Amino acid sequence: MESYSHSTGTFIGRGSNEIFFQCWTVPSPRGVLVIAHGMGEHSGRYDNIIKKISGKKISVFALDHRGHGKSGGKRGHADSFMDLIHDLKLFINFIKDDNQGLPLILLGHSMGGTVACKYALTYPEDISGLVLSSPGLVPAFEVPAWKINVSKFMSKYVPGLTMSTGLPTSDLSHDSDVIEDYENDPLVHDKISARFHTGFMDANAECMSRAGELKMPLMVLHGKGDPIVDYRASEQLFNDASSKDRELLLPEDLFHETMNELPADREKVLSAVARWILQHIKTKKTASVKKSAAKKKPAAKKKPAAKTKKAVKKKPDSKTVKPKAKKSAAKKSGSGSKSTAKAAGKKSTKTAKKK
Repeated sequence: MESYSHSTGTFIGRGSNEIFFQCWTVPSPRGVLVIAHGMGEHSGRYDNIIKKISGKKISVFALDHRGHGKSGGKRGHADSFMDLIHDLKLFINFIKDDNQGLPLILLGHSMGGTVACKYALTYPEDISGLVLSSPGLVPAFEVPAWKINVSKFMSKYVPGLTMSTGLPTSDLSHDSDVIEDYENDPLVHDKISARFHTGFMDANAECMSRAGELKMPLMVLHGKGDPIVDYRASEQLFNDASSKDRELLLPEDLFHETMNELPADREKVLSAVARWILQHIKTKKTASVKKSAAKKKPAAKKKPAAKTKKAVKKKPDSKTVKPKAKKSAAKKSGSGSKSTAKAAGKKSTKTAKKK
């Protein structure tokens, strides 16, 4: 990835938790891609999509969620699922400060797909497009009722109790090299706490019930052979969304990590995702340029209004000021980066337009 300047850093997230992040930046970028990773993994597993858009003048940013990767916190635990949303908000504020006016695409995979969807519902004005990769909305297997009840009980009385997710790594991809790398990755874990599990399930239910509120450009991709998450939930969310500009990609036999599948299948998925990202960054950028040009046109001269004998005083409009998100200092290191930075914390394709 020679076209990028890579750097890493940390910032203080919700509840004084230190959050690790990575940046792959380019000079004079046309747009920004932000990545939210899945359960048990980390930001360092997305080289495939980063390489695919290399040379296209797009800067890429990714963080390790709390309890994951190089970020602080108990492995697989968060006091609230919203903590992940607030961490991402701080991170995106930091990114937007350094990339003002640029279109920002948010890509979330698996659990990160739920994070990205929840973020889009909470802060829709922050993003120009949303990509959901195998979002963890509904399990592809039936979870026994007793397990759900035990999880709810533990979440209330022993929230930090962690257990193994029990998911076989062979369900991630057909590529044995991907599985081997995953199993030997020291930053990968299979832990999830009772509190995090219930919060995750609640967030998934909310994303499904509020899908109609999604109005930004949307791409959903999910392998029909995924043994971990039910692709039909992704299809339903796509159909329920209000986005006029949307695309659904459902590769026939692929597993959970479609961008990490066998080379030939992987390339088809990566090409489709990269095309969508580039198209929407270009579209958003062009729209912004036209808007700016319209503002620069000289205003037509108007005849002065006739004077009246009596001036009418108008009461000032009342304004509601929204509080700004708190910002915290972020440490950043790496080649070509500043020493400090501000931080605000077989294939089936379907394209549809709504009138």
